[in-house]
Amino acid sequence: MSKGVRSETLYSSALLLKQVTVTEHEHSRGRRLLSGTRLKALLFPFLHRAIKHTSVNIALLPMRFLIAIMHVLYFWPGNPLRVSCKAVCRIAAREGFQHDPGRIYRQFLHNALGVIENYFLLHRHGIGHIADRILLREQDADMIRGLAKQHGGVILAVPHNIASAISALKLNRSFPLLVVARNPHTIARTKITLEFFEHMQVPVLMVRGGNTFELSRNLFSVLRTGRVIAATLDNIENSVEQVDVTIFGQRVGMARWAVKIAARKKLPVVPCYFSSTGNRHRIVFGEPIITGDIEAAVQNYTRFFEQNILTDPASWAYLADKRWRRILSDASRLG
Repeated sequence: MSKGVRSETLYSSALLLKQVTVTEHEHSRGRRLLSGTRLKALLFPFLHRAIKHTSVNIALLPMRFLIAIMHVLYFWPGNPLRVSCKAVCRIAAREGFQHDPGRIYRQFLHNALGVIENYFLLHRHGIGHIADRILLREQDADMIRGLAKQHGGVILAVPHNIASAISALKLNRSFPLLVVARNPHTIARTKITLEFFEHMQVPVLMVRGGNTFELSRNLFSVLRTGRVIAATLDNIENSVEQVDVTIFGQRVGMARWAVKIAARKKLPVVPCYFSSTGNRHRIVFGEPIITGDIEAAVQNYTRFFEQNILTDPASWAYLADKRWRRILSDASRLG
């Protein structure tokens, strides 16, 4: 093992393969003192311990304090989240939406606190205590079940919404679901993530650092069972496998692996978005995409992501992502 690198095999009933080996590198906790990666590496384990040993209200106090500070920091012109909010509002204005950057900023923080509250209630009281806070229309669930029965499976194209993960428990109560996700950067955060998937009773296939061939093989075997696979597909891709799409008027590389599998198995890809208002969440579906044209399919669900982000920016977690912030800033300067 290289210096500064350690690995650990984790076991969980939530894992599709029942185990995953997590490798933690020297900079897995972030390179900069105030980076988002470092903040999550410190905050998540602290919050996890708090909910195990205190009431929900007491456990939420540090998060409420942090969000209060973030509210004050809105007036700092260099605040990265403020920069993203202002940029996305300028882009949305060109499409006819009238969003106020300050309101989007405050709603983003309110949504983040609401999701954390729901996770704590899930941990303490179980699925039944929060399931009704996530709205999934029965006609939409019927559509997904019908597509899975007809085609042998469905792939849900999901963006990184604040409520993406917690909403999986509602989806899984309506049809058999498998979440495909990258495990967090650190072993400690991966353990916490697995514990919450156990509480949600949602199976997950973790793929960070995984072999593409192994990923495809595992998914092919799952899809033969008629299961619905949910994968977050708004990560920026920079490889020979990327598909260049247009979003916010910019050319951006996106991954093709999910649509490649769907095309090979002749499965529908259904885009969805998770809209939040505090601790209440709503699942929105787009039209099914059934095509062998991989590039067209990726552009199709990317367009769905874009339309919903511009409609409801405060539900999109990647407003806080530095790479997407650069894209939003560049796009906002267009005529």
